[in-house]
Amino acid sequence: MRWLAPILLVASLLFDLGGAAEAAADGGRRDPTRGPGARRLPHRSRSLGFPFQGRLRGGVRLRESRYLRYVPEYAAAGNHYGTWELVQLLERAAYRVARRVREGGVARLSVGELSREGGGRIPGHASHQNGRDVDLAFYMRDGRGRPYEPFAFAEFDADGRGVGPNHALTFDDARNWELVAKLVADGDAKVQFIFVANHLKRRLLREARRRHAPAVVIERAARAMVQPARGHRHANHFHVRIYCSPSARPACRDRPPLHPWYR
Repeated sequence: MRWLAPILLVASLLFDLGGAAEAAADGGRRDPTRGPGARRLPHRSRSLGFPFQGRLRGGVRLRESRYLRYVPEYAAAGNHYGTWELVQLLERAAYRVARRVREGGVARLSVGELSREGGGRIPGHASHQNGRDVDLAFYMRDGRGRPYEPFAFAEFDADGRGVGPNHALTFDDARNWELVAKLVADGDAKVQFIFVANHLKRRLLREARRRHAPAVVIERAARAMVQPARGHRHANHFHVRIYCSPSARPACRDRPPLHPWYR
């Protein structure tokens, strides 16, 4: 069994390298939701095809918790299924934000729609067909500066003020940056896109620099955050998409860009 030690050493090094950005973004600490006591979800989920033309096999349901809630406007439709990797990513991200930013109390991540249990088209979406897309409401504060849980997505301007009927709300820079930092630095799920309006992207990167976030995390966030060239500019929510997991290929298919920090 002497041959086993070098193999284990190499595997350990690869794991450490893959999680370096995540550890840096989290102050050198590992997320306890990934440890031996973390809740295990089935690994049989499979994303098939493209996000805009695909299916989901063995979809995993994202459930509400102390740190995560459904956006009420979308709750009744029940489109809260994703791949195992996406569901775990959202649980880890919601936990991280709640742990790292506590001003005003615990703020839950408000989740819109992922995919149907078996994938396929969802009214109002061109993608979200194979369990690798999710819409997330921004973290926001009310007029007294307390975390606010919206009934629906709320739009914000370049000054972080709510637009239209949401003028009393403000964009929560600290929590939204923590969310983005966790998404792009996660060691397991690989984020390809965070669709968001350019004026909010600039706000988030400014917050990152103000808080002296690790350069590697800022670089990833700057490349992953994109305002769509056409259609919805995403000034009222994040749209997050992850890459196919290696085990789902070649049935699961990605399109460029392919970020250089992922193998």
